[in-house]
Amino acid sequence: MTRPISVVLCTYNGSLFLAEQVRSILLQTYPITELIIADDASTDNTYELIQALAKTDTRIRVSRNETNLGFSANFSNAMSSASCELIAISDQDDIWHERKLETLVFALADACSLIYCNSIHFQGQPIVDPVSNPRIRHIEGNDPKKIAVFNTISGHAMLIRKSLLSMALPVPEGVYYDWWLALWAMTTGQIQFVPEVLVQQRAHENNVTIQKHLSESDLRKQFRLMLNTHLANFKNIGTFKLSDQMFFKELYTLWDASMTQKINWKLFLFLMKHRHAIFYYKLRAFPIISQFKHCFLFSFRFQL
Repeated sequence: MTRPISVVLCTYNGSLFLAEQVRSILLQTYPITELIIADDASTDNTYELIQALAKTDTRIRVSRNETNLGFSANFSNAMSSASCELIAISDQDDIWHERKLETLVFALADACSLIYCNSIHFQGQPIVDPVSNPRIRHIEGNDPKKIAVFNTISGHAMLIRKSLLSMALPVPEGVYYDWWLALWAMTTGQIQFVPEVLVQQRAHENNVTIQKHLSESDLRKQFRLMLNTHLANFKNIGTFKLSDQMFFKELYTLWDASMTQKINWKLFLFLMKHRHAIFYYKLRAFPIISQFKHCFLFSFRFQL
């Protein structure tokens, strides 16, 4: 029996690659009920393109924000408008494998509110036989400490239950919606991972999360500020078990202090103590070396 699925796609100045992504969604082997396209006040011809696409398929629902909300707020609003119990999330410039939804729907366990697949970056033409990054371990289960510092659970690869949104929304300002949803899903059940590469994420200069034009120094500074904002909100998630609440509150306190300190030994010791969870995603032949290096870089601001 087919289960109704809403697909939520948010756009901003994405006309260059949008039609190709919409095509990959509409041609899924598992039929969708609706494709919600929410435009975030684009200044190019994206909205006109969306309107034209909507005329070709009655499943496409179109909306437009009067002012630019930012991608997390736009996704929050668009997901809230979905009518189906299952919701898949899409970026505007990716390409889905035709079996993406079919694979995720049939793999989804009753105890899970979020399942996601593997994905890769590509430039130019899609990769014919994509393979995953052998140095990344994708996270599943219910341990939120494993995504306290780095998130490997991308929105464009997700299928979620709408019931998750009733707990997790609204997404706090400045927080990545996929990271936020993943944490809430972990605190209320399990997260599943399907290792098959079912999304190809296009890398180009206008990506929100792939910022190739920044120097390594600027990326590190940006990361430090970004994580501070996220941890300030993560520590307030009320469904964490007590040990996880204590972990996130202490991590935020130490990280926030490090923003104005050149050396923070307490942060270094905390990261080393929890390194197996915090750096769980890293697959290395000698993990202790990588873990020590990152603990050092995070704790000594003059290195950033």
